[in-house]
Amino acid sequence: MTLSFRQIEVFRADPNDLPEFLLTLHHQFGQQSDLLRVAKIGTQTVAGYGLTSATEARGNFCLDWIAVVPELRRQGVGRWVMGHAMGVAESKSGGGIVTPMLEPAEFFQRLHFTARDDGGWQSVFLPE
Repeated sequence: MTLSFRQIEVFRADPNDLPEFLLTLHHQFGQQSDLLRVAKIGTQTVAGYGLTSATEARGNFCLDWIAVVPELRRQGVGRWVMGHAMGVAESKSGGGIVTPMLEPAEFFQRLHFTARDDGGWQSVFLPE
C-alpha cells in the first residue's frame, strides 16, 4: 500500500485520549504542552506532537515531543507532521520553534533546523 499524505488528518488531542506510544512521550517530555495534535489515517493514530505556546509576542514555541509509528517512519510522515506543527506555531504569531530534543539529529538537519548552543534545535520563521 502506497502512503498518500492526503490520507492524513490532524486532530486536537487530549492527553487522556493519546495512544500508549504517544502518552509515554507526553508523560516523559511534554506535560507542559498546551497544544497536542495527533495525525490519523482513518481511525489509526500514526503520529503526534506536543507544543508549548510562546509566552511573548513573536516568541518561540517549544516542540516538546514528536513521534511517528515505527512502520511509517522514513516515509515523510514526520516531515509532514513537523510542517503542521510549524504552521500551527506560525498561525499563532510564533517567531519560530525550538526543541530540547537532541535526536534524531538527521531529521532536524534535513528540515533546516540549526543546533543551539545550549543543546537542542531551532527554526526561526522569516517574517513576510
